[in-house]
Amino acid sequence: MLGNILVGYDDSLSARTALQQTLDIAQARHSWAHLVHVEPIGDVTTQSDLLGPPDHVQTALAVAEAEVEAEPDAPLDTGTCLDAGAVSCLDADVPCTTRRVFGSPGETLARMARLYDMLVIGESRMTKEGQRPQIGANVKYLLRHCPVPLMVASHNYQAIDGALLIFHNDAGGGRAFNIAGQLCTALNIPLTIAVEADSVREGRGAGSRESDRLVAELQYALKAFHIEHEVYVLDRTGQEMVPLATVEWDAQCVIMSYPPVVWPWGGSEIKTAMATAGLVKIIVP
Repeated sequence: MLGNILVGYDDSLSARTALQQTLDIAQARHSWAHLVHVEPIGDVTTQSDLLGPPDHVQTALAVAEAEVEAEPDAPLDTGTCLDAGAVSCLDADVPCTTRRVFGSPGETLARMARLYDMLVIGESRMTKEGQRPQIGANVKYLLRHCPVPLMVASHNYQAIDGALLIFHNDAGGGRAFNIAGQLCTALNIPLTIAVEADSVREGRGAGSRESDRLVAELQYALKAFHIEHEVYVLDRTGQEMVPLATVEWDAQCVIMSYPPVVWPWGGSEIKTAMATAGLVKIIVP
């Protein structure tokens, strides 16, 4: 797992930050970084591929396909945003591939991600001080449809020194637990697991027999990862835990599973995380 990481890359600051976060993981896991730059064709207003593009687009597609079919060691064309990304991978001694495709960025990345272990993207846009962060259409699409763990990097890079897992006692929570363990093992960082008391189905509430049993099971499962860890059952919701990640647990990365109902209006820890600046978010489907 995490051996092949797909990175949505362009020339934005958030994309460069996303690549640096990827390189941190790839160096530790000896992984491959696969950079893809998706160029919208004209006014892409739907989430489906365009049919019968005009001649100039056909020519551009032919050029892109020729680049993809070129030898892996062939030099990249100068003047593309992928050059800088490939150089960064080379400097970090991380093997990489690059690819330029055309289409709707959100749908294209979601479709391509099925062949990789994780998708890494940057935040949609930089917001001014005092403004609420906005979730762009492509990020929103990926949050709903990405088939693999999705990492959303913040605009400003910072090394991940600790991770917080918002744990739900269900199948999704188990998948998020596994990704959190792999990430923390690779980066050699501590993991904090925060369990919502209400997610413990029997004997609800922190300190109950059921919560003690769940903590013991998580502690036992964590032995497989050989990492420093803490497990808490808290009378808080995930929405309340996320903003406290850096303050209370010194975690720059928050990992969570995708809840059954998020959109369009229901509140969740994912929406809170996306609105919290300075956090790396990993959402596990």
